[in-house]
Amino acid sequence: MPLREGAYRAPPEGRLRLGSVRPVSDARQRIRGGLCMEIRLTVNGKATVRRAGKAPGFAASYDVVVAGLGTAGAEALMHCIARKLKTFGIERQNGMGGLSTIGGICFGGGLNRRLRDCEQAASAADVAYGTVIAGVWTEGRRIVGVRTLANGIVRDVAAAVVIDATGNATVARMCGCGLRKGRAFDGVMAPCARAEVWLDDGKQTPRPIYRNFPDDLSRSAEDYSATATKLARSRHGFWLSQKAQGRMLRPSAVIGAREEVRVETEEIASMADAIAGKVFPNPLFFACEPEDLPVYYEDHVFESKEIRNWKVHCGLPMFYYPSSVPYGTIVAKGMENLLVPSKHFGVAHDLGGSLRMQPEMRKTGVAAALAAFLMLRLKCAAKDVPYAELKPLLEETGCLKPARDTRVNTIHGKKFGPLTDEEVVAALRTDVTRTAEWWQGPRGEATGSAAERAAYALWTAWERGVRGPEASKTALAEKLFAALGKTPRHDGNFALALALMDDARAVPVLRDLVAHPGGPADPVVAGAFPNRIKAIDMLGRFADVESVPVLVEIVADGARTFTAGLADAGSFGGGDTMCRFQALAYALTALQAIWAKHPDRQTALRTSRLQAKLPPFKSHLDGYDLGERLRRVGLVPRKGRK
Repeated sequence: MPLREGAYRAPPEGRLRLGSVRPVSDARQRIRGGLCMEIRLTVNGKATVRRAGKAPGFAASYDVVVAGLGTAGAEALMHCIARKLKTFGIERQNGMGGLSTIGGICFGGGLNRRLRDCEQAASAADVAYGTVIAGVWTEGRRIVGVRTLANGIVRDVAAAVVIDATGNATVARMCGCGLRKGRAFDGVMAPCARAEVWLDDGKQTPRPIYRNFPDDLSRSAEDYSATATKLARSRHGFWLSQKAQGRMLRPSAVIGAREEVRVETEEIASMADAIAGKVFPNPLFFACEPEDLPVYYEDHVFESKEIRNWKVHCGLPMFYYPSSVPYGTIVAKGMENLLVPSKHFGVAHDLGGSLRMQPEMRKTGVAAALAAFLMLRLKCAAKDVPYAELKPLLEETGCLKPARDTRVNTIHGKKFGPLTDEEVVAALRTDVTRTAEWWQGPRGEATGSAAERAAYALWTAWERGVRGPEASKTALAEKLFAALGKTPRHDGNFALALALMDDARAVPVLRDLVAHPGGPADPVVAGAFPNRIKAIDMLGRFADVESVPVLVEIVADGARTFTAGLADAGSFGGGDTMCRFQALAYALTALQAIWAKHPDRQTALRTSRLQAKLPPFKSHLDGYDLGERLRRVGLVPRKGRK
C-alpha cells in the first residue's frame, strides 16, 4: 500500500485496537501489506472481533500525544511544551483543565490562574477539543499512533510517547492493559464528587461531599441522575442553614470525578504501605491528607483492613496521615511508551481515598511530562527512565516538596505529640466516641478532647504494632494487658488496642464481648461504633474457631438479639435496620476468614443456607437493598479442602 509522502511507515505487525480490554490470541498475526485494524465490538450483548483492511498513513507525527486535558492532562501538556516537545492534546470537553477550570470544586482550583495557563498552553501546541480517542495503533508492546474522532471525522496520528490522562484509562484499556476496579470485595468504587457553587461575597464555599453508588458504573444514566439530584436536594438545606446570606448558583454532582478503574502499573502503592512508613526509593510526590474514602452506606466491613482500622477501630476522621507514591505508579505495565497519570494511576483503592483530586493529580501530570521528556532524550522505555535523572526535574517543578507533616495528626486545631505508654493507657480509660469529621467547620477543629485523645491512643497502639521497635511494642502491649480487669467498663478498649497490635491475648475478652453483648465491657455509647461489633471483626482476623458458634447464632437470629439497644443509642444512621446489617456483615466476613484458615464445610453449608434466607435490608438513604451485599459473602470453602 503506497503511503503519502512524509507519513509514518508502520511495521507490518502493528494493529489498531478499539475498546479492547485484553489481547486476543491471534491479534499479532502478521498481515501482509500494512497494519491490521482490529475492532472489538459488543452487539446485542455478543462480543465480536472484526478486521478491516489496510490502514492509511498517519496524518501527522508527534513526540507526545496527551489524551485527556483535565487536571492531570493539562499539566502534562503544559510541561511537555515547556520542554520543547512537539505535543498533541486531545480533549472530549470544550475546554482544558477539567474540574479545576470548567467543573465545580470547592478548594484547590485557582480558577483564573489555571484558565490563563491553559489558554497559553493551547496556543503553543496542537489541541483538539470535542475529540475522543477511537483507537490505538500498536506494535508489540509499543504504541505507534492513535486514532481520533471528532464530528464524525477520523484522523490517525503517530506518537513516540502517549500519556493517558483520561482518568478512565481509555488508552490503556484499548492497549489491553490490566485494569483494577474499586475495592477487592465487590469492585464498588466512589465515582461521584459533590460540590456546590455559591455566591456569597467571596467567602469560602462549603466543603465537597463525596458519595459512591451501589452498582457503580453499571447503573443507568437515569439512575445516576436521580441519585445525584437527591444528593443535591438533601444537602441544599444543610448548607443553606450554614450560610444564611449565601445563594446557591448550582449543585455539581460529577460522576466519575472521584474514582473509576485503575490501570495495572509497574508499581502499586497502598494504604498499608503508608501506615507501615514504607520509603520508596523513587518517589513521585509526598502527601499528607485525611482518609477521605467515601463509604456511602458505612459498609466499611467490605473495605481493606487499614480502612476498617482507621474509620472503625480507631475513629480518625479528623486526622491526616503521610504517604508517598513511587514513579512506577504512572508506568502502564506491559507497555513500553504509555504513561498513565490522573486518578486511574497505580494506587490501591484505599490509598486513593487520601489523595486530593487537585494537587496530587496535577503532580502526576507533571511527572508524566518529565518522564516523557527523558524517554525521548535517552531513547528508553517508560519503566527504564533513570530516577537519578528524573529526581532533579521533579524537585525543580515542586513535585517533591515535603508534605506538611511526617506523622499522623489532626488536620485542624490542637496537635498531638507522641503519647507515652502510660498516656495511652490513661486515654483508653474512657467511653470511646466518634470524633467529628475534618470538614465539619468549627466542629472539625481538634480541642484535645477525651474522644480525640482516645482515638490517638488507639492509633499509637496500631502504629506500634505495625512498625514499632520490638522492645517498644512489647512494652506497650504489657501495659495494656496489665490494665485488663482493673476497670471492667474499659476492658473492651484495652482488648481492642491489643488486637490492633496483633496480640492474641485480646481474644478471650473479644469472645466475651460478642457472647455477652451489652455486658460490662460493652457500654452502649451514643454515636459510637459498639465494642461488640469491633470485636467480631477482630475475631475474624485472629481466625478464632471457638467463636464460630456464637457468630453462626448471630446469622441465624438475623442479629436481632445481638443488636438490641444499639438503635436507641444512634450507633448507626438508619436505626435497627442498619445496626443489624452491620452486625451480620461483620459476622459473615469473620466466619469467611475463619473458615478460610480452618475449613468446616458442613457448618459453612448450614450457615450459607441461613445467609440465603436473610431478609432485605433497605438503606434509609435511598432504599437500596444492602442484603445483596450480605449474600455475596462466600462462606463455603472450596471443594477438596477439609
